[in-house]
Amino acid sequence: MIVITGKEFGDNPQKYIDLATKERIIIKKEQEYLEIVPRGKSIPVNPSPSNDPYFDDPENIERILRSSTQIAEGKVHTLERKDIRSFLEQIIY
Repeated sequence: MIVITGKEFGDNPQKYIDLATKERIIIKKEQEYLEIVPRGKSIPVNPSPSNDPYFDDPENIERILRSSTQIAEGKVHTLERKDIRSFLEQIIY
């Protein structure tokens, strides 16, 4: 991780943009910290109303969509309330 000032970034922005593909770049601007985050060739849309960073990861979105498809196809297991404790005990112990 490299922390730079806003002036350092302003003096040579391309250097830090290129470096951001290999290292984490943080820009300190007064009392704030900004981060340069590479996004590849497209900018994903975060569907979260609270802008939760969990949804910034395309793998998480794919997992949610895959799970939704499995639910729609009935490829799920349901447990009765009385069976939940037994199930949890099996996976914990």
